[in-house]
Amino acid sequence: MKKLKDKMDLKEKKIYIAVSGGVDSLVLLDLFFRIKDLKDLNLKIEVLHCNFKLRGDESEEEDKLIKTICKNKKIILHTKSFNLRKKSSKQILARKLRYLWFKRMLKKNSFNYIALGHHLNDSIETIFINIIRGTGIKGIKGIVFKKKYLIRPLLDFTKTEILSYAKTKKIRWIEDSSNINEKFLRNKIRKILNKLLNNEAYLGINKTLNILKDEYLIINNHLNIIKKYILFQTNTNRKEKTFQLMLKNLFNLHPIKIYLYKIFKDYYFNNLRSLIKLIISKSGKKINSKKSYFYIKKKNNQLILYRNKKYEKKNFS
Repeated sequence: MKKLKDKMDLKEKKIYIAVSGGVDSLVLLDLFFRIKDLKDLNLKIEVLHCNFKLRGDESEEEDKLIKTICKNKKIILHTKSFNLRKKSSKQILARKLRYLWFKRMLKKNSFNYIALGHHLNDSIETIFINIIRGTGIKGIKGIVFKKKYLIRPLLDFTKTEILSYAKTKKIRWIEDSSNINEKFLRNKIRKILNKLLNNEAYLGINKTLNILKDEYLIINNHLNIIKKYILFQTNTNRKEKTFQLMLKNLFNLHPIKIYLYKIFKDYYFNNLRSLIKLIISKSGKKINSKKSYFYIKKKNNQLILYRNKKYEKKNFS
């Protein structure tokens, strides 16, 4: 509990706890329930629960359990039920709908954060999934503690620690039967890691992840400096903002392919091959970004980045 309190400033905060009915989120709720009563903290918590009705009676049991817990603890509970009928992946769709609802609730009631129950094991499993699919440093630094309005206070805790806490505090939870279904890649990875790693190994890996996160920040700081060095905002007769990149400046960077990708990926240019073709093409050639939000045009020895007029008012941050 002290580790959680030291991790973030909770004073005067309004936080939603996303609760599924599993041990992770119920431990998270219990921790916040105990913390909120600390002197002078003035922390407000409420619970969000989504019922996708994907596991029949199990889903209904979770629903009842959460309602009982919130009633006993006198915590306000917000629930949302969904009926997933689309042919696309139900897990992906459920995740998208869940986060859309979370965001709406946050804005509607002016809360500061939504707390999620992801822990250290989840973070390490995510790293292996990313490695299998292909990734860079961003994909191997693990899940981040805070991303905009989402916080994950249990990231420094292992699954073993969470289970131990739940048993000590006599917290009741419902085991999600889909967590053992090996048609999902995460479950396959989890099974392998559980055989290979003990609790101490997970804690050791956590030290490495913290170092990687710091190194990732250093790399981003470096890239921001490079962008200022080679990407200049220009004033033209056109209404939209434009940026120019002198190719001679770009050619001073090595490896040039990585720099090229990193500089333009924030503008939705994800196809490195197209960017390279543009560099070696004749003056006047241009390429569009994903969804045509932006386009880059080659003009003599420079690349000029334009925002398409119809997206001028869109926030791309």
